[in-house]
Amino acid sequence: MRFLLAVISGKLIHFFGKFIKRATNLPGLLALKICPYFFKKLKFKGKIIAVTGSNGKTTTSNMIAHILRSAGYSVANNSEGSNISSGIATTMLTCCGLGGHIKTDFLVLEVDERYTPLIFKDVKLDYFVITNLFRDQVARNGNPDIVYEKISAAVNPKVTLVLNGNDPIITRLSPNNKRVFYGAEKTALSYETSPFLTQDCKVCPLCMHTLSYEYYHYNHIGRYHCLHCGYETPKLDYAADNIDFTTGEFTINGERAGVSYKPLFHFINTTAAVGVCTEAGVPLKDAVAYAKTFHVSAERYNEMVCCGRKCVLLLTKQNASSLDMSISYLLEQPEEKKTALLYVNNVLYTGYRDISWLYDVTFSRLLNQVDHVICSGNRVYDVGVRLMLDGFEKDSLLLVDDLTKIKDAVAETEGTIYILAASSFGDEDGILEALK
Repeated sequence: MRFLLAVISGKLIHFFGKFIKRATNLPGLLALKICPYFFKKLKFKGKIIAVTGSNGKTTTSNMIAHILRSAGYSVANNSEGSNISSGIATTMLTCCGLGGHIKTDFLVLEVDERYTPLIFKDVKLDYFVITNLFRDQVARNGNPDIVYEKISAAVNPKVTLVLNGNDPIITRLSPNNKRVFYGAEKTALSYETSPFLTQDCKVCPLCMHTLSYEYYHYNHIGRYHCLHCGYETPKLDYAADNIDFTTGEFTINGERAGVSYKPLFHFINTTAAVGVCTEAGVPLKDAVAYAKTFHVSAERYNEMVCCGRKCVLLLTKQNASSLDMSISYLLEQPEEKKTALLYVNNVLYTGYRDISWLYDVTFSRLLNQVDHVICSGNRVYDVGVRLMLDGFEKDSLLLVDDLTKIKDAVAETEGTIYILAASSFGDEDGILEALK
């Protein structure tokens, strides 16, 4: 009876919640309060794919759902990224009947790393994709090794693990499970020595001796080996290769692939999506073709015209590796004149105000590479101080603590505007509206 009440109440809240934009978490939260064993009561005969990791969860899970739908399967997924227990419960509420039967072929779930053991003790996975692990929201998550232990506790003996083979933190996970590795071979933009301040895996996670790298893709992602115990990058079952960063063309196991969004991490995440869909039954050639038709959400990457100039939005997670990659993308673009607009807000709307992660970002790479730097958001002065510590002169920075003045600041600059928005939960809309 409690389960039936939870389903009915949740569905009603979901219906009415859509009108007040409270339809992603609130229905599931209510259902779990009414019926704490809600997940156990659900009945599903299809396959469940989960995606977790520090960066890339939302885009990767949405691409997986896109590929599967394109292949003719019915799919339910939490496309808006509501990835804690209440968001997962909401997703299941929307596709189950009153008896708890879910009739789709696939459930594709993006899940917050720390919630994986809570959710997957009752929800049995078929495929578990892990994108990467970085120092992320340290006040909340602590060290990546703590997050690794949470994910490890969520792995059941029968799940197929789909792991980023370029990340030495996660490739040691559950060696007794079936494991499929994906990643990228060396590219034209790979580094022999790391230019990044952050590297979360300098020592071998097995024997604690120094970890050596043949090359770095970014941060601690690359081709690695331990001279002491032999721990090394595994053979990649799905490998991105021959990457052309200008056209977005590349190959996955020899099949011609392509993306419209061209940072290196997106090539790797695309390979992850193709890999898990192939493992789930979609022919590789078809999976590659369907992935090519996927477009990244405009909330995460968008090109537009603002203030009469080309403007590129790059939504950045509030961790150093994510912002480092957005900086890399900016620096790789061919325009002669560029303006970097750093829009940084508090880490979470719940009140976490830790800004220590800014000191792990390699802002110095922007020195003499952009014409102007504008700082905005409610951490504007923290960003300004951080940039000055990396060598920027105070007079070279435009600090804007009032969005109504952002257009005046932009008018003082030249070139393409790159908005690096380290902003939680869609707050980047504020600066876009101010610019427009």
